[in-house]
Amino acid sequence: MGSPSEESFTEIYRRYFSPDEDAAEEEAVTSACTFVLQTFEHIRPPPPPRPILRRTYILRDREAANERLMKDYFDAAPVHGPNVFRRRFRMSQRLFLRINNDLENTYDFFKQRMDARGYLGFTSIQKVTSALRVLAYGNTYDINDEYLKMAEKTTRDTLEHFCYGICQLYGKRYLRNPTWNDLQKIYEVHLEKHGIPGMIGSLDCRQWRWYNCPTAWRGQHTRGDQKGPTLVLQGVASYDLWVWSAFFGVAGCFNDINTLEASPLIEGYISGTIPKAGFHANGNDYEHGYYLGDGIYPEYSIIVKTFSETFDEKRKYFKKLQESSRKDIERCFGVLQQRWHFIRNPCRMWHKDKIRMAMYACIILHNMIIEDDGKAICQNYIPEDLVELPQATTEERLVNAQLLRSREIHNALKADLVEHAWAIRPIRSNNDHDEDSEEEVGEEFEDGNFEDVGLDAGENEEEEGENEDDTEE
Repeated sequence: MGSPSEESFTEIYRRYFSPDEDAAEEEAVTSACTFVLQTFEHIRPPPPPRPILRRTYILRDREAANERLMKDYFDAAPVHGPNVFRRRFRMSQRLFLRINNDLENTYDFFKQRMDARGYLGFTSIQKVTSALRVLAYGNTYDINDEYLKMAEKTTRDTLEHFCYGICQLYGKRYLRNPTWNDLQKIYEVHLEKHGIPGMIGSLDCRQWRWYNCPTAWRGQHTRGDQKGPTLVLQGVASYDLWVWSAFFGVAGCFNDINTLEASPLIEGYISGTIPKAGFHANGNDYEHGYYLGDGIYPEYSIIVKTFSETFDEKRKYFKKLQESSRKDIERCFGVLQQRWHFIRNPCRMWHKDKIRMAMYACIILHNMIIEDDGKAICQNYIPEDLVELPQATTEERLVNAQLLRSREIHNALKADLVEHAWAIRPIRSNNDHDEDSEEEVGEEFEDGNFEDVGLDAGENEEEEGENEDDTEE
């Protein structure tokens, strides 16, 4: 209960005492009640003050961390050699310094500046190293506090600025559509390696688990064959594992067909903004190349699928050829996830735009590493080849969409590829086949590469060893 007020004392006095008393006595009683109330106010203890929560300051020796980093990797005689540098940074030192210098010259965030207390901040090499370590090993943000002396929030901000800078500086070059000159080189390499003409690359999708997906979005990002919410990545890769097209960010409930229809790949062919280069197959000419896909994709003129059933040797040979060639995108996804564990582990970011930026940054760095190693098909980049083609009119879009979804062109292209691949297949005699098989078996036994066949492995090895001894005798 609260303390009685002045009005309540006056009311009690008027109720229990005579109202005929004079005004002087009433005024005296009222003054006494007021004095008592003021005394209670002074006697009551004041409320305790609210505690002021201050952030604990940790004195981190940034300069010593920078000196240790330079001594370990960047001095004239570093502690760790180039092989260790490549394993831990996923790239050569030459490429690392190129990225570091470009980021430092373009963005103020990567320049070493004074903080509010007058102390020097982190160097650009420390920030780039922090971002690459998180992407390469997929660790939490506070992992760099021990070696680089960088707090969790600074590591998170550094990663976001790094991914944004990589996409802005190198996205136009390393996420470009293949130009006419690029397509000619790609056709030549794929014809030599896979034995089919006009192949641009292989097409497929991959799910990335979104651990911190908001509860309101979990329904549209969850599919029955996945354990939780996911985001879909669609990619096109060539024989050298270069990613020529990447589309990421659609909800996990999309299958491969929905993702293809929503991707800019289809829109580019309909609008006429993607460069095209013709090729020749089995005596027929085609205006543009195609992509190898699995059985879920529709029968479009830019997609070549395998046969579900084979009736003759030609189709059987093409089925084997198509399925083996389509493994380029599977190898690319495997290398991408093994190189950047950040996209192999479940994503712990909250915002979609930052997740999309991190994925594209990993793909761009993947292409940059391939080019730096000299393994890219299109090694020489010419900026003048990137020509923006005009948008097609409404009538042209309708015609392009009809040609794109033409099943007749799809079937004719597949039939010509079957005949062309069968005509240029390597012809080998039975003696050559026997000699090659014997050499392969000998190499397998010498290297110790035995196939794991379960409980019968020991018996098979003993039988094969006895057969070899008999042939030698």
